[in-house]
Amino acid sequence: MNWDIVKGVLILLVAVSALGMAFVLMSASGPDKAGCIARALKSGIPVGHIERVCRLLDK
Repeated sequence: MNWDIVKGVLILLVAVSALGMAFVLMSASGPDKAGCIARALKSGIPVGHIERVCRLLDK
């Protein structure tokens, strides 16, 4: 196995994760929404219902 490729993929994953975290922290109430999603997934709420449970859609 080529370890340079593995290192490159890991670096890419870390960079994408950091960028996603930055967007969540910069958005309005991003940390609250991320926490709500994490709690909903942990408690077993189906993924299709998370939008309504956490009020992710602005209507």
